Amino acid sequence: MAVLSAIARLIFLDVIFLLALALIVSLILFFSRQWRSAFAVLKRNFYGYFANPTGYVFLCLFVALTSTAAFWPHQFFTSNLATLNQLNTWFPYIMLFFIPAITMSIWADERRQGTDELLLTLPADDFDIVAGKFLAAGAIYTASLFFSQISTFIVLVFLTLGSLDTGLFFANYVGYWAIGMAMISIGMVASFLTNNLTVGFILGALFNAPLAFAGMSDVIAPNRSLTRAVKQFSIAEKFDDFGRGVLSLSSTFFFILVAVLGFYLCMILIGRRHWSGGKDGNRMFFHYLIRVVLMATIVIAASVFFRNRDARLDATEGQVSSLSPTTRKMIASLSPEKPIMVEAFISAEVPELYAKTKYNLITMLKEFESTAKRNNIPMEVRIFDNLETFSAEASQAEQQYGIKAERVRARERGAMSDQELILGVAIKSGLEKVVVPFFDVGTPVEYELVRSLNTVSKPTRKKLGILRTDAQLMGGFSRTTFQEIPRQVIVTELAKQYEIVEVNASSEINPDSMDALLAVQPSSLSPEELVNFVEAVKSGIPTAIFEDPMPLTFNFPGTGEPKQSGGGMFGGGGMMPKGDIAALWKVLGLEIPGAPAMMGGVNPDICWHAYNPYPVLAELNQATDSWIFIREEAPGAEDALSDSSEITKELREVMLLYSGVIRRSPDSKMDMIDLLSTGEKAGTISFDRVNSWVQQGAGSANELRALQGIPTGRKVVAVEIKGRPAETSPNVAEDSAKTEPKKSVRPIHAVYVADADCMNQVFIDIRNRPEQFEDINFRLQNVTFFLNIIDVLAGETDYPTIRRHEPQHSTLRVVENWTDKYRQEEREKRDDFRTKFETLKQDAEAENAKNLQQFDERVRSLQREGATDPNKQKELIEALQQLELKRKELQTRLVVKLRQFERDRDRNIVVAQREADLQIRKTQNLCKILAVFIPPIPPLLVGIAVFVTRRLREREGIAKTRLR
Repeated sequence: MAVLSAIARLIFLDVIFLLALALIVSLILFFSRQWRSAFAVLKRNFYGYFANPTGYVFLCLFVALTSTAAFWPHQFFTSNLATLNQLNTWFPYIMLFFIPAITMSIWADERRQGTDELLLTLPADDFDIVAGKFLAAGAIYTASLFFSQISTFIVLVFLTLGSLDTGLFFANYVGYWAIGMAMISIGMVASFLTNNLTVGFILGALFNAPLAFAGMSDVIAPNRSLTRAVKQFSIAEKFDDFGRGVLSLSSTFFFILVAVLGFYLCMILIGRRHWSGGKDGNRMFFHYLIRVVLMATIVIAASVFFRNRDARLDATEGQVSSLSPTTRKMIASLSPEKPIMVEAFISAEVPELYAKTKYNLITMLKEFESTAKRNNIPMEVRIFDNLETFSAEASQAEQQYGIKAERVRARERGAMSDQELILGVAIKSGLEKVVVPFFDVGTPVEYELVRSLNTVSKPTRKKLGILRTDAQLMGGFSRTTFQEIPRQVIVTELAKQYEIVEVNASSEINPDSMDALLAVQPSSLSPEELVNFVEAVKSGIPTAIFEDPMPLTFNFPGTGEPKQSGGGMFGGGGMMPKGDIAALWKVLGLEIPGAPAMMGGVNPDICWHAYNPYPVLAELNQATDSWIFIREEAPGAEDALSDSSEITKELREVMLLYSGVIRRSPDSKMDMIDLLSTGEKAGTISFDRVNSWVQQGAGSANELRALQGIPTGRKVVAVEIKGRPAETSPNVAEDSAKTEPKKSVRPIHAVYVADADCMNQVFIDIRNRPEQFEDINFRLQNVTFFLNIIDVLAGETDYPTIRRHEPQHSTLRVVENWTDKYRQEEREKRDDFRTKFETLKQDAEAENAKNLQQFDERVRSLQREGATDPNKQKELIEALQQLELKRKELQTRLVVKLRQFERDRDRNIVVAQREADLQIRKTQNLCKILAVFIPPIPPLLVGIAVFVTRRLREREGIAKTRLR
């Protein structure tokens, strides 16, 4: 059904396009005085081309070449994107062959056969004849392109199981058609210059070659300014918008103007019979030469004019080539007085995992430049997207910006290998410079670029305060381990956007000194520090609070655990007092269920949720139900990631580890939004039970599940809070304002998350380098959730909107499905080999124990007898020596046997991996062969049918005796 729907969409777009063309052509012919003559010329040339088998040979060859260019390069499968990028690269060079094959006979054949005089004596203007010829060539090319389009589309739509981006595909073929029209007009000029078909073909290719090869000017000319100027007028550069699914006014007008210029040259050449050879021939020659030069100047000037005043339409269905409205607004707000330079350094080839990142990066940068030009923002974007690690540009990137090749591990063409990639951007404005040294797979490209642009273009940043607690996010020195604690990676992430300041709560916190405050584990504060922190929250500082009852990935005490002192170099430190965290909960209007802690305070209950969307984790028997996956697919988890807040709007999944549970206090007057909620199959388990399980070695997940009890319904683990605390009513605030006019009391705005592990570096690694977890295929968005919290609290609400703009790419689902099948078989074999290894290991150990049993029995017997018979002592010593020797011998044999088992296991795993890779490559090769050889079949069948029909008609009325 999806396949038929995709085909129907393409047919609808084609019909609309053809109707628009028919309308334009009809209007042109309508205003022509002799439109019937033009139509007659069109009909004659069109039928003449396809009545000849040679025309179908060229047509089949054209379809075969386009299919080969699109699907044969291995990059088509390694990128796993259902695009025509490979065909786009080769299409101008294919056209250098195909367009001259169409245009070489447009006029040269007429002159060779002597029929040109007949055409020129028709009651028609030169315009009508040239228009008829041009429209005939255009119709031939359009029909050829239609065959290529249908065959290529069918291949892609089946490879994507109907999920092909029809808009992107259609825009590509609109670009191909525009290229063809421009090259046809130039090829016609060549045909008007000669009466020899071969010469016409060669001249047609030569005249079109500058447009095709201008995109390679950087290879020919080392001057960068010159090459950039030349590239702007190449087919590759002007087609680039169409190739990314953007219908661009500037690119369209460029091809139209080139076609008009070629058409005008043809008008001059066909009309030269009126003035060449006469007494004013030389003067008229220079007259028309000046006209042509002026016309070419107009083409160049108009192209530049429209390039700086471009109108663009993203035709893609997944919006892969458009910026979010917020991004366009932010670019338009940049200062027109501060020039911005953007330089991107990108490897020529990237593995499949990085293909989307590269595509998005190049697309976003080009859209940034286009948007800036439309808003008169002086931004220049230079993209070096064909780099090798040893190239001069790569060396410049490393020396000037510190952008160097990163080593990534990826599976390429059936083998795991380490590859070096360059994927960085440097943005400069005046003395300000921001460098993104590498775009990881999960890096939100649009957000990263916008953030960098704002950083270099705006003189000040907002301030984010980070509360000094035992979490030590800013790094420091541990008094318990006597080791340096590095700065947390999440702080480095925040420092790209905010000015980071560390806040010490030992004194009063100034609410006007920062735009937002981040507090991780405030329960570790001393009593005085906690009081000052609570007052800061009450004063209206937007605050993000991460309070964890049982931190697993951080080295600081849980909510109810005692605070340890360093104790100095020789130890002896005792427990230090902690503030009453309940005071903070009261101000926020929260209740945190739990039990009294041994040293005072509260040990919050631990949340559990019987839902695990990752079967691989379940097979490991390590993921307990306290690994909480917040997804709306979970039973009873509707709006688990609330759409009512900018923080969680349109998020897919967030993971928490052993988090607490949040409840609203019955007497709370605060406005609350439940940001993260579990499904119905959830409950709580006491901290003491979980802690006891951990202390005993954290055995299997089933052991902990046995302690959980029955589900008690949905649990909330993160909330957004707005309002005033109960003791600070509006009247009280007004009275306070009267007595202290300089100090304003703002409403509370806070986000409380009952977990701190959710912001650990591992989630940054999952986002940035998902290839490390390819067997699991995580969808976690913890980093986005955390950054959204900080941005919303700091008033930077544009950034969450930009992060939500995720381009949706069409991928080769057929190949993906087969790949998943073979990978699953590989995992099953790998698990079987490991299970078999464990079984063999246990059997070998059991055999060793059995072999030693008879010696053990003899030793025990001698020991019993030796207690009554002293003569048995010597025999006992010998038996003990024999037992020890036998034990060593059996242990050595066991080690050798286990090593052999391990070698067999590892060898079998490698074989299974190779077999899976081989099957994947066979599938890709089969798809490649079918994609290349099936498309030429339809035009071949049409050609055979036309040839047979023509032969049958020729034989009609001929006596059988004359037939051979």
